[in-house]
Amino acid sequence: WGYGFLGANNYMDFAGSGIVHMAGGVGALVGAAVAGPRNGRWESPDEFQPHSLPLVVLGTFILWFGWYGFNCGSTLAMEDVGTGQKAAMVAMNTTIAAATGGLVVFLLRFAQLKKYDIGGFCNGILAGLVSITAPCGNVECGSAFGLAIVGGLVYEGASTLMKKLKIDDPIDAFAVHGACGAWGTLAAVLFDMGAGFDQYNAWSGFACNMDDAGNCAKGAWMGGLTINLAGIGAIAAWVAFWSALVFVPLKAAKMLRASDDLQEEGFDARKHSPPKAYVVTDTKA
Repeated sequence: WGYGFLGANNYMDFAGSGIVHMAGGVGALVGAAVAGPRNGRWESPDEFQPHSLPLVVLGTFILWFGWYGFNCGSTLAMEDVGTGQKAAMVAMNTTIAAATGGLVVFLLRFAQLKKYDIGGFCNGILAGLVSITAPCGNVECGSAFGLAIVGGLVYEGASTLMKKLKIDDPIDAFAVHGACGAWGTLAAVLFDMGAGFDQYNAWSGFACNMDDAGNCAKGAWMGGLTINLAGIGAIAAWVAFWSALVFVPLKAAKMLRASDDLQEEGFDARKHSPPKAYVVTDTKA
């Protein structure tokens, strides 16, 4: 963010829960709200189910694998034992959070549906990954487990809320990235490995923030909480403003939504050759 007021005040976001994921999620929310739901989305919801769960699972595991470069790579160097240990801790936290988030949402969906929701499982994994992205370098492994549980609950609540509000978010981009990104940015302070709610490690990782005398700074945790809350608000407001500035004029110019007849015919049939991405035939049992 260019070391502006956030960077100057020890804003803690190790790998981008806020500036990467929440930014994208808020942009998705604004875009979905301005564009409006797809035709028939709420009248015939069964017609909008995922069309290829194997591809959903494959994409999830590709993302999970890439997250190790995303999070561990944010260590920026492994030139000594300390940075190597930090990268290893980041990898462990990332693994724990992903698995935990997936299981939380999977169990929640099973309790509600009495069926195995693989799509929900995959989004739960992503919710855990987004939640750990900011705090992966300054929380212990047990904390990664705890904050991923909350991340799974945050995702499920945000996903349900979007449906209640009739905002058509086809891949739960806001619930996964926006809501869990905000939670991860907050969790980076709440679960910081500094002693109690006074000392604050943040970017120092295994060590506390020092005062001018070389001792652990007192009261630094509250300052960290304040600036991270300010960061959540600033990022959300900045992205929402500029996203609206793009999406609203596009909608007014009728350049944002697909026309009714195009939605009815389908983009594959109208825009691509061959006209079908999948050939699905009904077979008798």
